[in-house]
Amino acid sequence: MPSRFHWSVPCAIALAIVSACNAHNHSDSSAPRVELNSGALEGIRFGAAPNEVAFLGVPYAAPPVGELRWKPPKSVTGWSGTREATQFGAACPQLPAGWFPYPHWSEDCLFLNVWTTQLSAGPRLPVIVFFHGGSNRESYSQLTPLGPALSRMGVVVVSANYRLGPLGFLAHPALTTESEHHSSGNYGLLDQTQALNWIRENITHFGGDPSRITVMGQSSGAVDICLLMASPLARGLFQKAILESGDCQSTLNKDIRTPISYNGISGTGEGSGERLARDMGVADGLDTLRKLRSIPVDTILKAWSRDQQIQFDAIVDGWVVPEQPAKLFAEGRQPHIPVLVGSNADEATVFGQGPTTVPEYRKYLEEDAGKYADQEFLAWPVSSDTDVPAQYLKLQNQSFAYGAWSMARAMTRAREPAYLYLFTWTESGKRARLGAYHGEELAFLADSFPSDWGSSDGDEAFGKVIQTYWSDFAKTGDPNSPGLPNWPAYNARSDQVLDLGRDIRLRSIDPKLQVLEKIMAPILSETLDGKVQLSREARAY
Repeated sequence: MPSRFHWSVPCAIALAIVSACNAHNHSDSSAPRVELNSGALEGIRFGAAPNEVAFLGVPYAAPPVGELRWKPPKSVTGWSGTREATQFGAACPQLPAGWFPYPHWSEDCLFLNVWTTQLSAGPRLPVIVFFHGGSNRESYSQLTPLGPALSRMGVVVVSANYRLGPLGFLAHPALTTESEHHSSGNYGLLDQTQALNWIRENITHFGGDPSRITVMGQSSGAVDICLLMASPLARGLFQKAILESGDCQSTLNKDIRTPISYNGISGTGEGSGERLARDMGVADGLDTLRKLRSIPVDTILKAWSRDQQIQFDAIVDGWVVPEQPAKLFAEGRQPHIPVLVGSNADEATVFGQGPTTVPEYRKYLEEDAGKYADQEFLAWPVSSDTDVPAQYLKLQNQSFAYGAWSMARAMTRAREPAYLYLFTWTESGKRARLGAYHGEELAFLADSFPSDWGSSDGDEAFGKVIQTYWSDFAKTGDPNSPGLPNWPAYNARSDQVLDLGRDIRLRSIDPKLQVLEKIMAPILSETLDGKVQLSREARAY
């Protein structure tokens, strides 16, 4: 089963940043205000209605700079007077990507944004907390402007930056030794946990209900949410989860120091950190950490850009993520919460070129499935180089669907409702050839489309359906409401998924997902030395 989330994935729909929310708003008596324990905030209005307000660039942790680089985030320091929260904060350090505008970034980047229509006294609203995608190496909280559209559906919306790439996920033996938890890496996950703690403590000031928090992520953001479900540090910080095109429990995750030879994993967490340190001329020694923390961020990013074979991913570190999520979910020890989970039918059409020859394809399958590569080849066969791109694309697309299906099955075994979808809507413009590509659903959820979007009849109505499903799920744990096509919770016996496309309907699961389950089951069992459930259909395949 392919390791789906280690790429710098170019999302073809780099959504426009809402320029109105970036406008600097000088202090005035009519501006919305809140009073937090850390200090007062003055926000802005994002719409014509007086109750549509936003607070942007709100610090949720101390700047992770100097001695705080590669350490768990510390609580935010208070301020005197009123702090303007009218502009987005700096993005976290990252290399340029081809699929969105390169942002202003700073190592001081732990900011979040809040959109609400319930700032005045009244019933507290459910909360959606969005963690962006970008392979945990790029992007920023405001790239997808979900806040205005979804908050108008009766929820408070929060988005947050978190540390990325080597600043967010570098593990190193010296950092492990320094840590009281004997762990390193996963600083980005710790940032997300800190943001959730901040939200639990402060969201009532914005009209939100801290007992009704839904975490939502797309791509690597969804992977991170799955990892937070596997982390004891995040227990109780959210009550529902929405995972779009990403999971962590259907595959293996890199370990801090134990090599894994499946799912395209290369090396170990600490090994990647040591390699980058050597690239920057820092050898192991008594002052290793002092030297690493004194290196300018630009130098770190440049060294990484010259050696991008190094992947900085969330890892199994023994503390933040104590064990492989696949084992925890297989044994039903994950949080028992409702989930909404799915994938897009044509995820990989925007990922760029994969293997193009039969030997390259074979090598890819061997790195992915090891001694089970022949089984993968039989299921996605090629007879010549011309067959490779199409079969590789099918394998990638079906792998995303397998991850979502596997998550739905794991939660159903835990007796929790899982609402499984397959997004199939295809725009009619120049990207129609890409099908229902990775990230396309975000345009409908945000009601914000690129200027060259191929609009068609039904776009607006379909977007409202998607927004209603998502916001109703955040409100009640069930996406259904009067007037919408019925979306039953996943049932292993009927084994169906809701097709979210031009015709919203239930359809049978693709049989190839059972093939992937059959390949992954022995890989997980051998690696984890634990029970992995295999469906009756897969056993019979």
